[in-house]
Amino acid sequence: MDRIAVVYYSLDGHTHFVVEKLKERLACTVIRLRLQKEFSTEHTFLKYFWAGKSSVFHEKPALENPKMDLDSYDTLIIATPVWAGNLSSPARSFLTSRSFDGKRVFLVATNSGGSFKKCFATMEKLLPTATILRETGFINITEATYPSQQQQLEDLCAEVVEES
Repeated sequence: MDRIAVVYYSLDGHTHFVVEKLKERLACTVIRLRLQKEFSTEHTFLKYFWAGKSSVFHEKPALENPKMDLDSYDTLIIATPVWAGNLSSPARSFLTSRSFDGKRVFLVATNSGGSFKKCFATMEKLLPTATILRETGFINITEATYPSQQQQLEDLCAEVVEES
């Protein structure tokens, strides 16, 4: 199997939860995107306001780990929360900071119940030279809701292994 890496951002932990499940099943490298200046997690309203604004205005906040080497990975799973109907601004920073020529890519998004359509469309637009193999969205995924979405995750992992 070719080398697989999961690159993700998580603010509230839902995307992190999915990534941990992927890591268990795929035994792959995991790279968490970190911001030089993280969004405040102290005040819920302010956290969602600033994160949503950042997404709506297509901001690209500075990443703490911008120079990660992805050359040795043939397959990438890129995971992001959906903010204000679109991908998170940290994911936008990552996707616009490098070339993904020749990479096989699986897109994963988490949200609290809205649509994934705009998020995935934006990600595809930002990955014009990658081969996107699958888009998978998880709604409000936690340990309690995981059993109802476990098969979806298992299907994703099976396809990643098959394509890698």
